Amino acid sequence: MKLAIVVLAHDGPDQLALLLSSLRHPQVRVYLHLDRRSELASFTKALGDAGLDEVELLPRHATAWGSADLVDAALEGLSQGVRDGCDYFALISGQDFPLRPMGEIHAFFERAGSGSYLEHFPLPTTRWRFGGRDRTDFYTYTVVGRRETCIPRGEDTSFLNRKGRLLNGMLRVRGALKPTRHFPDYVTPFGGSQWWNLSRAAADHVLDFIDKHPDYRRYHAHTLAPDEVFFQSILLGSGFAAEHEIVNDTLRFMRWSEKDSHPRVLTTEDLPAILASESLFARKFDTSVDGAVLTPLRER
Repeated sequence: MKLAIVVLAHDGPDQLALLLSSLRHPQVRVYLHLDRRSELASFTKALGDAGLDEVELLPRHATAWGSADLVDAALEGLSQGVRDGCDYFALISGQDFPLRPMGEIHAFFERAGSGSYLEHFPLPTTRWRFGGRDRTDFYTYTVVGRRETCIPRGEDTSFLNRKGRLLNGMLRVRGALKPTRHFPDYVTPFGGSQWWNLSRAAADHVLDFIDKHPDYRRYHAHTLAPDEVFFQSILLGSGFAAEHEIVNDTLRFMRWSEKDSHPRVLTTEDLPAILASESLFARKFDTSVDGAVLTPLRER
């Protein structure tokens, strides 16, 4: 069984080299996406110094948070892994780290067979603002490098400050002539975490679905954080899950701060929980904040 691991990275070349070194295994292929806005030379040096010549660099996109370029980067890795004959696929970030030796991780996915692991829940949902309609029904634009969602008239904007209300007014003008936005009617919307673990059957289904529905990717150009909707909707909302097992689990250890939309940086204080976890990977780490936390993980 050949395992493909797709890594999305944008900073921390030395930390990235530690991660990629930990992924080495004779039956593991690593596909690396580096944000196009990051300076390449420092990454090339770090990977070269670590002897990571076997890592395949994917075509680069400017993967701003919440943009469809993150989906494109993940699809690049998925497509290349399929072309290379891989049997299972995992998407991780450059700030992740494995919690098991790669032999154990490879064996886990080999046992998974045609089953996949990714978080999923139907939309609308109470987990997300507006029930998730800001993902499916509202237009999101890139404004000075940031993703900004236009809240239509009649919706609650009381949480916006003065600057936010002004920006939202400008976005309403920008989209005044656009048609009402609806999720494609040939698929049911689902949401979940960006990070997935997919069988070959799931990977083939995703790529075949996109070939048959090229407008699906175009629709997500205006989706807020489409990487949290794109794959779930294809796999859970198009009939695939009726015939294939999809376990509602990312296999990632993460901790969240209250009212924060991003997982917090893990430190040595989290080590007891990390080491006791049955997850395959943990995120996120930042060696500029706490590098010592990785030492016991590298020794496992």
